[in-house]
Amino acid sequence: MAQLVMSAREPADLELLTEGDQAVREAALNLLSLGFLVEADDTERPTVPPTPWREWGNLAWQFHTSIRNAPFVRGDEEKIPEYFKRLAERGDKPPNSKPHADDEEIVYLPRIWVDMDITFKSVLEKRRTHRSFNDEPVGLDDFSTLLHYTFGPLRFIESGSMGVLQLRASASGGARHEAEAYVVIFNVAGLQPGVYRYDAIRHGLAPVGAEVPRATIERLIHEQTIATGAAFCVFTTAVASRMAWKYPHPRAYKILLQNVGHLSQVFSMTAAALGLGAALTGAFRDDEVEELCKLDQVDEFPTFFMACGVPVLQDDGMPIRYTAPRRPSKQ
Repeated sequence: MAQLVMSAREPADLELLTEGDQAVREAALNLLSLGFLVEADDTERPTVPPTPWREWGNLAWQFHTSIRNAPFVRGDEEKIPEYFKRLAERGDKPPNSKPHADDEEIVYLPRIWVDMDITFKSVLEKRRTHRSFNDEPVGLDDFSTLLHYTFGPLRFIESGSMGVLQLRASASGGARHEAEAYVVIFNVAGLQPGVYRYDAIRHGLAPVGAEVPRATIERLIHEQTIATGAAFCVFTTAVASRMAWKYPHPRAYKILLQNVGHLSQVFSMTAAALGLGAALTGAFRDDEVEELCKLDQVDEFPTFFMACGVPVLQDDGMPIRYTAPRRPSKQ
């Protein structure tokens, strides 16, 4: 059956492919009825993914096409008010933040928010990707401020059947805020190096693991060099059930990934406002990151990586690795 599915990347005769094997033929017809296979002469649906999905693979193409025009709620007969009423009656709403044990250790961070007198125009112009950092530690107040504005709730609101919701600086579908932060500390004033989970409600760090060599983090992010001199790094994760409870359709997964983009931009711009530098990437070894962060639930998985430190700058304020063009070039 696997050989049949692999061969179906190109148009083929179903009769010839399944000749002499009734079980395989029935399975192929079932896949056809579900939309995983299409008739070779079906002109409305391409049998080979177009570029760029041809390069990204069939799974990316299938995900892209399967979530198109997904309804906000399931069933044409159910309207939004009835949908919210049904959600309220389910009684299985996941918590808005990860629960903690009464005896869980935590390092409380200062609630002293550093003044950021820089103009918004300057933040936009100064926000760059920084891969080179000096040996200075990041100040504890700067570190605390950056985590608070990126991952912490700024306000709480009453939302009827949805309960009390937290509002962060970044946008999130339905204010579900499924993102969690696992911080790897190397050089932050007053804090022991190690791996921590940021507790946004208590504004503190819950220990997860001991100190980790920078080389280990570099290997996890495929040697991109952005962790080599960073003062600390953050792996973001998504607690998918927090969003799926309200949005039980596959398009929500796409929104989940967009949400971490909103969040990472807040991280990057707040770092710029604090005089720090940040670098972001979505390339990492998923399994090993899950092991590092001790993720033990299938509904929580890593989504992004952020590094931060005191950047090494040129005289014009640009990152040290940037080189301005010296001659005219064709656009």
